[in-house]
Amino acid sequence: MTKPLRIGLIMQGGRGWMGGTEYIKNIVSALASLPTEVRSTFELCLICSKSLDSSLYSKVEPHLNTIYYQEVDLEPFTVPNRIRWKIINTLFKQGDPRFEAFIKKQKIDFVYPYFNQGIGHKSYHCAAWIYDLQHKYLPELFTQQDIQYRDHSFELIARHASTVVLSSKTAESDFQKFFPEVTHKSKVLSFKTSPPSAWYEADPQQIQHKYSLPERFFLVSNQFWQHKNHLVVFKALKLLQEKSIYPIVVCTGHIYDYRRPDYSDTILQTLHRLDIAHQIYLLGLIPRLDQVQLMRRSLAVIQPSLFEGWSTVVEDARCLGKSMILSDLPVNLEQNPPNSIFFDRNSPESLAPLLEDWWEHLSPGPNLEQEAIAKANNLSQVQEFGYRFLEIAKGGA
Repeated sequence: MTKPLRIGLIMQGGRGWMGGTEYIKNIVSALASLPTEVRSTFELCLICSKSLDSSLYSKVEPHLNTIYYQEVDLEPFTVPNRIRWKIINTLFKQGDPRFEAFIKKQKIDFVYPYFNQGIGHKSYHCAAWIYDLQHKYLPELFTQQDIQYRDHSFELIARHASTVVLSSKTAESDFQKFFPEVTHKSKVLSFKTSPPSAWYEADPQQIQHKYSLPERFFLVSNQFWQHKNHLVVFKALKLLQEKSIYPIVVCTGHIYDYRRPDYSDTILQTLHRLDIAHQIYLLGLIPRLDQVQLMRRSLAVIQPSLFEGWSTVVEDARCLGKSMILSDLPVNLEQNPPNSIFFDRNSPESLAPLLEDWWEHLSPGPNLEQEAIAKANNLSQVQEFGYRFLEIAKGGA
C-alpha cells in the first residue's frame, strides 16, 4: 500500500493580512472537498505560529491531520543547536537548517509555500508562492526598504525554487517578464472560495441591523491599503452628490496601512473634505461570517483595487452570486465573475454612472436564485482547484 503524501502548509497572513490566511484555508477546504478515495492519498499538516489567533484557522481544523506550532515543534534555540545549524548552513548553504530538520523529522513530503536554498539532497518537494509583483508597477506605494526586501526575496525564489506558484495568468506573465531566465518554473494555481453552509443559512438582515445599517448599500470589503483604492469610490460619490444622488457605501476591513500609517487620516479627512461622511460606514475588521452576510445583503460589491494577485473578495462574491463593480485590472478581467461590470480604475467619472444606475435599479439581497446557481457551480470549481494543487504537490505540470 502506498503511503499517503504528507503535505505541510505554512499558514500565511493574520489580522494584518487576511487574504493570506484565507488563501491557506481555501487550499485546505478545496482538498477536503475531494472524493474520499482521493483524500485517502494524502495527509494535511498545518504549520503556524502559536501566537496566531486560532479563530483564523479553527474552521478548517477538522480537515487537518496535524497542527505544528513553530515555537513548540521546531528545535529550540540552544547553544549546541545554534552551532550545529551554523555548521550545516556552512556546508550545505541551507537557508533555515532548523526548519529543514523539522521537515525531515516529521517526514513531510511537500511543503507550501516554501523554498529551499540548500545545495544538498532534499528528501521532500516544495514550491514557493509569489502573491503579486505590485511593487514593480506601483513603487510609489512602497518604502525603499519594502522594495528592496521584495526584490531580494523574489530574486531568491526565482533563482532557487524548483517551482514558483502564481495565482493568475496575469501574475505568471509578470513573473516571466521580470525573470525571463526561469520561465519554466512557473505554475498557475487560481484559488476558489469554499463557502461553509453557514454562509447561506445565516440571516443577513439581522447582521445589517447589528451594525445599524440602512436597507440599501454597496459593500467594499478591502483593508485600507493605498492600492485598494477606496478614494476613487469616495470621489465618485462626490460626483453623484452634485446630481442629488446619495448612494450608501459600507466598508469592512482593517483601517491601517503598515506602509503608510497616516493613510487612515487621509481616508477620514477625505470623507469630511468631500462632505460624504454621512454616506460612508466604516466598520473596521468584523467577523468573517458578518462580512459575508453584509455581502449577501448589499446591492452589489465594489472592488476598486489598483492591483491584485487574485482577489479573495471577487471569489467570495462569486460563490454568493453577487453583482460586482470591478476595476479594470487585467486580473479582474481574468477572474471575470458573472454579473459583473468594469470601470476605469483611475477614473471616478467612469465609476459614478455605474453606481448611479445600480443604486436606482438593484434591490437588497440575498438573491436566492442567483445564490443557488452560484452554489451549484462552486463545488466543481473548488474541486478543480484542489486537484490542481495536488498536481503541483506531486510535482506535475
